[in-house]
Amino acid sequence: MISDNLRDQTIRFANEIKGLLNGTITQYVQIKAVALSTGDDRLFILGNRVSKETMTAERFQLKPRAPKAELWMDVSFQLRLDAEREHLMVHKSFFGVFGSKDAKHGLCHYDYERDKADGYPDAHLQVDAHSDLFTGLNDPKCDAGRSLAQLHFPVGGKRFRPCLEDVIEFLVVERLVEARDGYEKLLEAGRERFRKNQLMAAMRRDPATVEAFTARHGTRSKT
Repeated sequence: MISDNLRDQTIRFANEIKGLLNGTITQYVQIKAVALSTGDDRLFILGNRVSKETMTAERFQLKPRAPKAELWMDVSFQLRLDAEREHLMVHKSFFGVFGSKDAKHGLCHYDYERDKADGYPDAHLQVDAHSDLFTGLNDPKCDAGRSLAQLHFPVGGKRFRPCLEDVIEFLVVERLVEARDGYEKLLEAGRERFRKNQLMAAMRRDPATVEAFTARHGTRSKT
């Protein structure tokens, strides 16, 4: 049975993501959460219009600044509680930008998969582009035909990976999409919340460093 703690935290997170997206670069996005049981672990899949029937988030349309262009975004999360069954944790996430609702290739996508087993970095960026230099660097014995889109660029690892706010900011400041008035405040508030959560998680996992810091700098006021 899904714990009330996990369900409550997931619903709260879904509302945060919905408010962020609809307040910055889109509208009418409906972020839903569906429970998925895998063995003894409990996961929630979260994304636009996700349902128990599909278990897949739907892409949603953006408003490009180019008048005749079409642009879609794919945002999804897998969430569960941490080892102590107390704090919500992202198990996987995907932020992708595509030219149509069903396109297999797009502009780029940011992926995160905790404890990724295939040797690639847990948090990485892939860009759908071509490079003559990279083509020439491929080992013809084992990597012939490998494209630049197959490279996994590391982006900060488990703790310091980009958040959704960073991806939204990229789309706006590079003049790819239209943004809503006041989007900056939403981005900054969400990014600050993400960074504090990551800092708290890092502190929980490394109490020795926290103890060393407080011993050096002190936390109690002098009397």
